[in-house]
Amino acid sequence: MNQDRVMAQLANIRTALRCGAKTRAGGPCQCPAIWGRNRCRLHGGRSTGAPKGLGNGNYKDGTFTAEAVEERQWLRSIVRTYGKVDKG
Repeated sequence: MNQDRVMAQLANIRTALRCGAKTRAGGPCQCPAIWGRNRCRLHGGRSTGAPKGLGNGNYKDGTFTAEAVEERQWLRSIVRTYGKVDKG
């Protein structure tokens, strides 16, 4: 019974998508990728990135938060659209 379960797990691992990150030797990594991702646990598959906002040690004043950048892009598009002056 236990041996059947182990064999089923090994079969699943063999058919799993491979990481493919470039190793120091120059070839692709052959570790199985984390489920739902393209990389293995060693090459960033489990990483969620840096924390947002005040949790990030490099956060200073919020100038480059996603919301602030999006607002500046929106404002630029409004100025581009309505800021054209006809000099005729």
